[in-house]
Amino acid sequence: MLKRVGSYVDELLTQLSFRKADTLAKRTEQPAPPPQPAQAEKPTVRSVRSRTGANLATVSYTRDEVRFQISPGVELRSEDKPFTSFLLRKVLDQMAEEDKKRAEAGEIDAERALSYEIVYDGERVKEILVRNYREDSRLRELISSVRWTLETVSSR
Repeated sequence: MLKRVGSYVDELLTQLSFRKADTLAKRTEQPAPPPQPAQAEKPTVRSVRSRTGANLATVSYTRDEVRFQISPGVELRSEDKPFTSFLLRKVLDQMAEEDKKRAEAGEIDAERALSYEIVYDGERVKEILVRNYREDSRLRELISSVRWTLETVSSR
């Protein structure tokens, strides 16, 4: 009796599991759903404030870029020493140079190297955009460097 039940189960499994090739060819394939467009990462937004609480800039950042929008009340000019000698030369240019060397050594892809752009409104710096900062420690350094620069210029 047990053999009979076993053979019956085997027969049922065979009928349900296997399909003839001609039935497979008749089956119409459903087209794959179109890929969803990659949603842009929503940036984290926060204020950069001075020690006294004044709003110096708004910073918004994603995994790949950080954008500083200088507050209208802060007059940061392209020729200001803290901006050119400190923020540009000692912070941003050094980070970019370090990444350039790492890219030449093959440690990172060249397109993943840090780059930056300064947006001006006449002589006034309106926005600072930094791409490919890659590391949280660099983000913290950028925010603190911009804060120091803006505080120094505002205290004059």
